[in-house]
Amino acid sequence: MAVPNRPGILGIFLRPSADREVRVGRMVRDATGVITFEVDDAYVRLGRARPLLSLTWHGATEKESLERLAARGDKITHGRMLPPYFDNLLPEGALLDLVEKEFGTGSFDNYDVLARLGGDLPGAVVARREVGDPPPKGAATEPAAAPTGKPITFSLAGVQMKFSMRGDRHRLTAPGADESGDVILKLPSENFSHLVENEYTSLALARLAGTDVSEARLVEIETIEGVPPQFMELGRYALSVKRFDRASGNVRIHTEDFAQLAGAMTDEKYYRWNQETILRSIRRFSDDPVGDTLEGLRRLTVDILLGNCDGHLKNWSFVYPDGRRARLSPAYDIVSTLTYLKDTMALKFSGTKDPRLVDTGRLLRIAPFLDVDLKVLEREMRATVRRALDTWPAALKDLPAPDDIKDAITSRFGELALVREVRPSIVRGHVVEGEPPSFRP
Repeated sequence: MAVPNRPGILGIFLRPSADREVRVGRMVRDATGVITFEVDDAYVRLGRARPLLSLTWHGATEKESLERLAARGDKITHGRMLPPYFDNLLPEGALLDLVEKEFGTGSFDNYDVLARLGGDLPGAVVARREVGDPPPKGAATEPAAAPTGKPITFSLAGVQMKFSMRGDRHRLTAPGADESGDVILKLPSENFSHLVENEYTSLALARLAGTDVSEARLVEIETIEGVPPQFMELGRYALSVKRFDRASGNVRIHTEDFAQLAGAMTDEKYYRWNQETILRSIRRFSDDPVGDTLEGLRRLTVDILLGNCDGHLKNWSFVYPDGRRARLSPAYDIVSTLTYLKDTMALKFSGTKDPRLVDTGRLLRIAPFLDVDLKVLEREMRATVRRALDTWPAALKDLPAPDDIKDAITSRFGELALVREVRPSIVRGHVVEGEPPSFRP
C-alpha cells in the first residue's frame, strides 16, 4: 500500500566512478504516496551525448528521445511499487525479505528501500536522499544477517540469498563506506539442494558449449567471516561471481536487465516477452547486432540442453561499457532446474514452452525478424549442441554438482528434438549400433 504523509525526494544519478556523476532526475513521493520520476532539464540539455539511463527512453532520433523522456506513463506509480525501471533495481526473494525485516514493523514502501540501498545498485545508478526523512524505526523482526553483521545497504536481483562483497583470489571482505562490491557471494539455499554446486557446474558447461559466462569460483563457506550459522548448515560452499558491472578502481559500468527494458513488474518477467522478443531486442539495440544475436541463440540452446527452466527476463542484461552503446552482458544465473522445477521453459520459443519440441526448424519463423541468414542461425544452434555433446560428459566427471543433477541433464538428451537432429544416434538414452558419438548416455 502507499505510504501517506511522508513526502520526499531522491536524487537519481549515473555515477560511473567515484569522481564522476551526472544527475539524471529525481524520484518524488508526494504526501498522498504517489511516486513520480522527473527527468532533469540539465540532463535533457546534454542532447545525444547524454549518458544512457535506459534504452526505453532512448529513441532513434533526438526528437523521439525527448518525447520518451517527457512521457509520464512509465514514470509514475501509486502504491508501494516504484516505476518499473527503478523497481527492477531492487532485490527480490530472500534478500528483499531480509531488508524488509530490517526495516521492522514501521510503514515503508519501495521508495524507502531504494533510498536505503541507493548507494550500491546494479549498474551505475545511484539514488540519494535529498528531501524527507527515513521511515520511523520499528522494531526489527530479525538481527542483521549479512556476512558483515551490519544492515543491508546494497541491491542485487534474484531470489537466491546473495551479498555484495569485495574480493580477490584469497579473501572476501565487505565494501568500505565509499565502495561498492565487485563480486556477488551466493549462499546455499534452504529450498534447493546443492544450488551453489549446480550453478557452478552449469556455468562451466555453458562455457564449454561456447557461451560467454560470468567468471565464478567456489569458496568454502567456513572461510568467509561472519556467515550466519543458518547458512553454514546448508552446504559446504558459497559461489563467488565476478560482477560485470564493476571494474577496478571502484568503477561502475552501467547495465540494464531485460525486465527493465520491457517494463515488466514482478512475475511479468515470465510472460511480458518471449524468447523471440529477446533475440529481436538484442538485434535491434546491440552495438554488435549479429555477434550478440548469435550469442543470445547459443544461450537459449544451452538453457534447453541444461534444462534451465527459470530463464526469465531478469536473467538477460545489456551492459554499456562506454555509458551509451549496448552490448549483451556475460551470461549469469544459469542453473539446471531439472531436479527442482517442472521441465518447461520460462519463456516461449517459437510458440512452445516444451524444450523437447525445439529444433532448428523453429528458427524459420523468427529469422526474418532478426535479419540474420537462416542458415547462419541453424549452423550456430547445431554447433552449440555439438560442442555440448562432445565436451560435457567428460567435464561432468570433475564438476561438483551431485550425481542426481548430472544424471538429470545427460539422461534427458535423447528426449530433445534438437539433440536428435544433430546426433541421430542418441535416441531415448540408446546409441544406434555402429555410431561412434562422443556422448553415450
